Amino acid sequence: MAGLVVLGVVLGVLAAFLGRWTAEGLAGTYAVRAVVSEVDSTTTEGQNGPHTTYEVQAITEDRRVIELPVRAEFSRGEPVVARLSSLTDRVQSVRGVTAEVEAHHPWEKIAAMSVGGLLLVVGVIVAWSVRRPLSARLGTPRALPSFLAGVVLAAFVVLTPVGFGGTAYRAGVDPHLKLWKYGREAGEPPAVRRGETLVAGDLTLRVTGLVPEPPEGAAAWLGDFRVLALRVEATGLGDTSLKLSADAHGEPERVEGCAGAPGAFDGTAGLVCFVVPPGYRPGYLLVGERDREVLLVL
Repeated sequence: MAGLVVLGVVLGVLAAFLGRWTAEGLAGTYAVRAVVSEVDSTTTEGQNGPHTTYEVQAITEDRRVIELPVRAEFSRGEPVVARLSSLTDRVQSVRGVTAEVEAHHPWEKIAAMSVGGLLLVVGVIVAWSVRRPLSARLGTPRALPSFLAGVVLAAFVVLTPVGFGGTAYRAGVDPHLKLWKYGREAGEPPAVRRGETLVAGDLTLRVTGLVPEPPEGAAAWLGDFRVLALRVEATGLGDTSLKLSADAHGEPERVEGCAGAPGAFDGTAGLVCFVVPPGYRPGYLLVGERDREVLLVL
């Protein structure tokens, strides 16, 4: 009887994981804008050397907390777009400005699920082949319930929220980013206002307008984010850093070349694009590096 339960558990686990993975792949997804709020890691020593596990959480546009199945690809305060399964609310992929992490079908998971499917087929064949000897010794009425009990137990553990079937959403976490330390106080260093010309040595820069949407012709992925594009005129800029100030909602990330949009900044004029967190309010543009930067109030 114990052997039948164990066999049912093994086959049930394989079937549940494989079934859920297949169903998520066939079902649709929906996009959730969020900002990374916590990036924690723990390193432990194992037989094969140190192993690091990551716990990354983000706050969604509607102030819910989700757990992201990523490592150190994204930093605290960074805007991201998570794609969740419309069937299970589990994260399928996470996209930022400079990185995209596929959580549903990277090659490791495809290989694991392929091996799991093969083992499931072999297990079913083995279970079918020993069905008659077991039935003769234990009786069908006793054998089948034991096997099914193992299958049900495995499916319950894998598919329900109390086991491994929880969604990406988490509760009981402080949804405040507290990112003020990443900002600057306008006025120190000296600041100029939008429309005025900022001068720093040979560098001049002027922001003539704000466009609160992705520019036309940009890559499709940019449309999933909230975007703020600045219309800029400059001379002598070179590789000088351009950043938007952070606020309590998160820290904007610059999109190089406005994701391929025509009219992107070419060194003298054009659009400079930033992905901004939901709820972000423009503060000022930081020109140059810390301790040698100039502010342009937006």
